[in-house]
Amino acid sequence: MRAGAPAVAALAVLASAGCIKVGVRPHVTVAVNIAPDANQNQPVAFDFIEINDKDLAKELSKMTAADWFQKRSQIEEDFPKSKSISVRSWEWIPGQVVPDITVPMRKPPRSTLVFANYSTPGPHRAAIDTSKPESVALGRDDMTVEKLAQPKPPKPPKFKK
Repeated sequence: MRAGAPAVAALAVLASAGCIKVGVRPHVTVAVNIAPDANQNQPVAFDFIEINDKDLAKELSKMTAADWFQKRSQIEEDFPKSKSISVRSWEWIPGQVVPDITVPMRKPPRSTLVFANYSTPGPHRAAIDTSKPESVALGRDDMTVEKLAQPKPPKPPKFKK
């Protein structure tokens, strides 16, 4: 038997028993609910942005969604995608049922923002906490972001002596 074989076998046993997780990437889950009259009955463009550059995070956190969608292409060209910014985009119609979005990440970003391109004025921007699942509601005139309620684990039964 080769010298490293027992160690590899031990790791395989631990992984299969659930003691260690192998190959699990960090991710964030976002539930999206779209109102039947979202964006005044018009499609809504939605961007999920991971930012790793401190100055860029500060700049983007002040932008409105209208500014973001207008300047997005230039920002992506100005900052190397894999190092400073990562953008994922969707577009939905009012009332559309959307399955939860799971976004894998290489590492936790410095900042995570979402922008929704509404036809009404307003920031239409929100920060996302990547440490817990979030819920995004796209309403008639704006979006809201809330933490998803985490179910409490059941209490163990108490046995009488």
